[in-house]
Amino acid sequence: MTFVRILSPLRLIFMIFLAAAVSFGIAKHTPSSAGDATGLTYVFDPVVSTTSTVLHVTLKFQGGPQGTEEIELPSHWAGSANHLHALSSDTTITDTDQANVKIARFPPKSQVVIAYDLLKDWDGPLVQPFQFHTVVMPQYLEINGDNALVHPKIDKTTMVSVNFDWQKLPKDWALATSFAISSGPTDRRQSFTGQWRYVDNALFTAGDFRIHRFEIRKKPTVLAIRGQWTFTDEQAIIDIQKVIGFVREFWHDDNFPNFLITLKPYDQEHGSSDGSAFTNAFWMYMSNKDPFSTQLTQLSHEAFHAWNVKRMGVAPEGKSDIEWFHEGFTEYYAQLLVYRAGLMELPAYLENVNRDLRSYSDSTSPYIRGRVLALWLDSQIRKDTNHKSSLDNVMFDMVREADKPLTLSRILETADRYLSADDRSQLHQAVKQPANVPAPIDAALGACSQFSVSIDDASIFDLGFDLTGTKAARRVMGVRNDGPAFKAGLRNGQQTAGISVYNNQPDKIAKVSIVTETVTETGTQPIEYYPRKLVKVPQYHLDQAAYASNPEGCRKQ
Repeated sequence: MTFVRILSPLRLIFMIFLAAAVSFGIAKHTPSSAGDATGLTYVFDPVVSTTSTVLHVTLKFQGGPQGTEEIELPSHWAGSANHLHALSSDTTITDTDQANVKIARFPPKSQVVIAYDLLKDWDGPLVQPFQFHTVVMPQYLEINGDNALVHPKIDKTTMVSVNFDWQKLPKDWALATSFAISSGPTDRRQSFTGQWRYVDNALFTAGDFRIHRFEIRKKPTVLAIRGQWTFTDEQAIIDIQKVIGFVREFWHDDNFPNFLITLKPYDQEHGSSDGSAFTNAFWMYMSNKDPFSTQLTQLSHEAFHAWNVKRMGVAPEGKSDIEWFHEGFTEYYAQLLVYRAGLMELPAYLENVNRDLRSYSDSTSPYIRGRVLALWLDSQIRKDTNHKSSLDNVMFDMVREADKPLTLSRILETADRYLSADDRSQLHQAVKQPANVPAPIDAALGACSQFSVSIDDASIFDLGFDLTGTKAARRVMGVRNDGPAFKAGLRNGQQTAGISVYNNQPDKIAKVSIVTETVTETGTQPIEYYPRKLVKVPQYHLDQAAYASNPEGCRKQ
């Protein structure tokens, strides 16, 4: 292994392939009159049994003078609307050539009333990725605008006035949403006036949640938590206050009139977690035996989304060409801010960077590709501006100019302000098509001399089969013949009874339980293997002596 020592300002150049890689606190815009906003009312009526729940939803709105309206059904986040039908007189609903679009016909200028059902639409336990479906259980429900709200066709910036009626919830259920926290069974009507995009991105949760009210930097916050954990609710709140507080300090922004975090357990003990950001809220799911301390970077990631991209302007539908920025740059800062906050030590931070560098070569993940691009860009901006600016300035500019559309060209133009002509060209090439870019020597930690970098043989994460598809189908899918899963005995079509995988951790054993059947009995067979393969990658190496003499030396660079 050949090490390169940091002896001069000259950059170490080595090549790696790099490919295309609002607000939570709602800005309420009150219309000048009620006629300026589209009015909708949703009434929720859960029918709860010991084994299942059906959430009956009724939508009411005033029909227009033409007597027809396009009705959009949930089509993202594995959303579904069952038994869609009209309740208002002389109203019909017909199909179109798009599965998620219907046509409602009704007497002109009459009230239109539409009903549909939401229910659990998968068999078995709640594991990844079923949290993206409508989670409607006997004990609780959690839905969002994108996967649960049927609505007339509305542009994301259209002003709306929306009422939410939850009065028919079981009396002992808690209610917490993006718009309000219920104080009890007599406080279950909520409303919102603002742009439709905030409703479409809203979070709604109710059930056997424990509701905790506290503050982050003097702003009201609520944790809605359910289930049993290895940590106390109070321990989770302390970590939430630290992490989210530091993210808000980074942005110099405490404009959060209210904020909701929900935390629920998966039906598995170890190795799985998910977080997603919503209007004025985010959710977290995690395995019920894992410590909360393993979720600090996820907390940081979801909190950072309150700005990237929610306070950076309105993005075009899809925004697939900026996913590397939306998720990858957010992940870069999620890790970096937890380190800067003193909640992660330098060895752990460097190993985290190294893990993504090891995963990079075969990765199509915008999280990994975007994070590596952010690492390079942060370092280049520091170099090109003689350390007067950093990637932080780009992010601040993006928020400051949120009145502009959030597009790829705007992101690049903003970054270009801080780059040399050569680095501008390199950035544009790296984003738009696979390209080679030099990796930074400093890990974006400034003049820190506590580590060096080299090209190593390293084990990178390679599961060898399609994890998402396999979990959804509960049958093995996408096994590569040259991968470790095939060598361990995994084959396409095998029925699974359980899967335990530590994502991006090649030194953690992957376990897949396969259903076996004989004439007389049904059983399971465990298949275990290390999900990895060897490649040459750049890696950072800690100088143990330098670090021991000054553990905090790199933290504030």
